Amino acid sequence: MKFHRLLLPTALLMISACSQAEPPVAFMKDANAAIDTSVSAKEQDIIRASLKKAIPDAEITAIKESPYKGLFEIKAKGYGTAYMSADGRYMLQGELIEINGDKIVNVTEQGAAGERKAALAAVPMKDMIVFPAQGKTKGIAYVFTDIDCGYCRKIHAEVPAMNQMGIEIRYLAFPRAGYPSPTSKGMDAIWCSANPNDAMTKAKQGVPIPSASCANPIKAQYELGQELGVRGTPAVFLENGMQVGGYLPPKDLAAAMGIK
Repeated sequence: MKFHRLLLPTALLMISACSQAEPPVAFMKDANAAIDTSVSAKEQDIIRASLKKAIPDAEITAIKESPYKGLFEIKAKGYGTAYMSADGRYMLQGELIEINGDKIVNVTEQGAAGERKAALAAVPMKDMIVFPAQGKTKGIAYVFTDIDCGYCRKIHAEVPAMNQMGIEIRYLAFPRAGYPSPTSKGMDAIWCSANPNDAMTKAKQGVPIPSASCANPIKAQYELGQELGVRGTPAVFLENGMQVGGYLPPKDLAAAMGIK
């Protein structure tokens, strides 16, 4: 998702996802920000000072050189990527596209995808609710979901068709109302159920799930979603870290995966 949500937290999501019901939690300071040694200390200080003055609560996680000389890539926790001039005065919000002959490369998405891939691969399988592919697994999709969103229910109704196409669905929790919230409690009940897959299906069908509590990953997955820029559900990511939706019909998801 684009950095502009740092400035406009109510910005609209793609129409195939339910937007987050509340703004994200307040940012912490940027003491743990990654340092790119190719960016001078002076450049770092100028950019940080500019952002701190304009957006005091922003947690800047990385500043590094972009492929375009004089433009620096800035990342803030939960808000993706933006680009700033060396004097800290100008900011570009959007994606950096490289055109090289007949090749077009989305530099911004390419960089973010690598980080997402590593973060998603680090999530323990036991912490996700997995709907495995039938027969040979041809592709894996990570889906951040909640239980109230209409598009989440729509995509879940089509999970069996996805499974038949060889697509494994790995659900992670993203209660749009935040954590803790009534929605997160409902997701606690699913993850703490004796049969989480069945509980997930029933919840998506509007069937009440008995309350339950246990040690679970709801909070951690919600925070992970924020770090990856999730601001609506469903948010669908591929194994390579690319985000492909929003709600996608099975045939479109398969096409995005290169599955025929």
